[in-house]
Amino acid sequence: MRSLFSNLNARLIIINLIAFWLFFYAFQTLSFLHDYNFLYLPSERMARLNLPARRANDMNFIKQAGNFGLVAAYVISWFVANKRDWHWLNGVISFVITFTLCFFGWFGWSFLHGIFQAPSKLFAPTSVWGYLISGVIMIALGLLVLLSKKVISFIEGAKSKNAATYTGKNKPKRTR
Repeated sequence: MRSLFSNLNARLIIINLIAFWLFFYAFQTLSFLHDYNFLYLPSERMARLNLPARRANDMNFIKQAGNFGLVAAYVISWFVANKRDWHWLNGVISFVITFTLCFFGWFGWSFLHGIFQAPSKLFAPTSVWGYLISGVIMIALGLLVLLSKKVISFIEGAKSKNAATYTGKNKPKRTR
């Protein structure tokens, strides 16, 4: 059991939480474009009133799109962890924490949405371009967090510094 806990990396879990957050809300933001004409065009007001089931289905789609984003982020995180020989349990812990926080609505969108929706303010309210730009920026930031070499070196942190010193000391001497 001790070896299982030694494989946990708090830095990796925190970085994964940040990336998962970005992907979750990016996919939710982009999902508003799914049935955009029905949801936002003024000419569709009567249809929205007469078809409440369609609106409920659209809202359910928007909520579930975040889960698809979470799964996409987990898959990318798993590939990075597999390439770097990090333990898979770190990603699973981040995934479970993210899913639980999103399920209960405690993942902080109400506090940070103003920052991540700021680029959409360049366009008309609820415009296609506003949703598209905000979603793409959040996906780009999420990919940057998952794939950046600086972030990877931060995750490896003291482990990489200690590994460099140990390899020099434990390296066998060359003999002729």
